Amino acid sequence: MGESMLARKRRGACIGVYGRCAKMKGDDPLMQAPVRVAHIASWVRSIGGVETLLARHAEKDAGGGLSATQFSLFDRPPYGGVREENYVPLRFNWRSIPWRMRRQISGELARLAGAVTVWHGGWGLPWFADSDHSSRRVVCLWDGPQDFGSWLPQMRPWLDGVISMSQSATDAAREMLPDWPRERFQFLKVPMEFPSELSVARTCRDEWVIGSAGRLVTPQKRCERLVPFVEELRRLKVNYRLEINGDGPMKSWLQQKLGDDKRVEFLGWQDRELYWNRMQDWDAYVSFTDHEGGPIVLLEAMAAGALPVFPAIGGSLGDDYLSDLEVTCQYPAGDPIAAARVMRDLAETPVDVANRVRCVARESATSHTPTQYDADFASFTHSIAAMPRISLKPTGTRSTQWFDWLPLGLITRAFPSALWR
Repeated sequence: MGESMLARKRRGACIGVYGRCAKMKGDDPLMQAPVRVAHIASWVRSIGGVETLLARHAEKDAGGGLSATQFSLFDRPPYGGVREENYVPLRFNWRSIPWRMRRQISGELARLAGAVTVWHGGWGLPWFADSDHSSRRVVCLWDGPQDFGSWLPQMRPWLDGVISMSQSATDAAREMLPDWPRERFQFLKVPMEFPSELSVARTCRDEWVIGSAGRLVTPQKRCERLVPFVEELRRLKVNYRLEINGDGPMKSWLQQKLGDDKRVEFLGWQDRELYWNRMQDWDAYVSFTDHEGGPIVLLEAMAAGALPVFPAIGGSLGDDYLSDLEVTCQYPAGDPIAAARVMRDLAETPVDVANRVRCVARESATSHTPTQYDADFASFTHSIAAMPRISLKPTGTRSTQWFDWLPLGLITRAFPSALWR
């Protein structure tokens, strides 16, 4: 039988990865030993977007010639369970003390000595990098430069490569590391899977249906901004209905603030089918994030035909895809009043113009294919493994710091700058 299209793509990606080295040797890269990878993340098994993609890595990395193990810093699965071969929960918490954390993570990573370590989000990198037993070291930036701009340049000595979730974030990272070649940076398109029967077009109607989706929290999501947003919609006399899909610690507060408005509905978490059905009824989607680099819900809304109203935070997929649309879909970061005014203007946009914009937005979203994400990650990881190491080697000799003896909860609240030393 002939090769499948996916197999041919994977073969081509791997040949590109190994480049001249593989060709000179006359070896087939697919026949070489898998590259060992250690994914290190704050959480692996929760409901966030990063965790969703880590679940995909657990399923797909092997198909890209990677032998991967995932290490969670803060997951708290029950004790006494059967240890999984490729998942290691370190179970750190607010009482954990850095010097003990270092000893534990070094012991766990020792069995993967020589692996490419992928630090998702970069948390813990300055504390643990010297003990990660790595051959190469990559940081995966899930947020924009508002987050990583304060620490990426000083982490440069520990790194061999950088992954970003948007082109604009990749460009920002390259500016911060100007002496690095382009080959050490990778823009990964967050993978999108959506129902094939989704309809983009909307019909003209008096009521403007707005959707909001995600965890109801202040960090990253800034969902408290829904309150002034709704107040401004009222003042502008927009005939709206707001559907809030999600849950979290801010839900009770939001219900107290918005519960008297019958046009606001709290849907909680929904299964995928109902979630997509709801999105098909949204005329627009709104986000108030401060620094998310590539939120999956933005792409989902665009694929479903909801006009995205997204802050111009810099270094996000919103900055990649929304600035050149026929209508204005971005607003100044941190300004929910401006978001409401953009929403009013969109509600007044002729339906044929709005539907043209929906089609363009959908095209951008649907370019994020799962197979392309898998291939790009595998290709970049193989490439980094084949390049010369430029990061500091893991000697395990980091000097003891004064905060190494303090509980993590105290450090994060009283001395947050210590997290990046």
